[in-house]
Amino acid sequence: MLAAVLSILAEGGEEAKEVVNPVIPDIPELVWGAIAFFLLLILMNWVCLPPIRQAMRKRDEQLRGDDEAAERAVVEAEQVRRDYDATLAEARAEGARIVDEARQGADAQRAELIRAAEDDASTLRQAAMAELDAERANALGQMQGDVANIAVAAASKVVQQPLDVTANRSVVEAHVSGLAGNA
Repeated sequence: MLAAVLSILAEGGEEAKEVVNPVIPDIPELVWGAIAFFLLLILMNWVCLPPIRQAMRKRDEQLRGDDEAAERAVVEAEQVRRDYDATLAEARAEGARIVDEARQGADAQRAELIRAAEDDASTLRQAAMAELDAERANALGQMQGDVANIAVAAASKVVQQPLDVTANRSVVEAHVSGLAGNA
């Protein structure tokens, strides 16, 4: 490789050749480049860009439609939530009303049961009092006969003479009845 470089340097030294810069274009290259550029620009504007613009327009429309659908969904969700809250409030009010009615019904039933129990107790008390009075009267009736016999026997011992029980019994019974009436 060194030999090739040296040979090139040696040749350059002998002849004065003109060096062409490959970066700077010449006039025909500029004309052909401009023609190719404008043809490519025309091709892009009328062939390639319209489908791209149409796809972008459809994408923008779809985004707008999606945004509108999302806004509608948010509004509908808010309406559903409001309806749910209203239904829930109605259900709570209905539940409270039912509980109040049940409580009032239970209070009325309890009051009626208490009144019925008091009536039954009063009836039982009156029946017991009537039974007690009957038993007392019965006991007093039996006791009057026994008291009359005992009183006549005691009087006969005090007097030391036999007394007639049937004759004196009416006096003793009248006296015991008077004492029982005062009690």
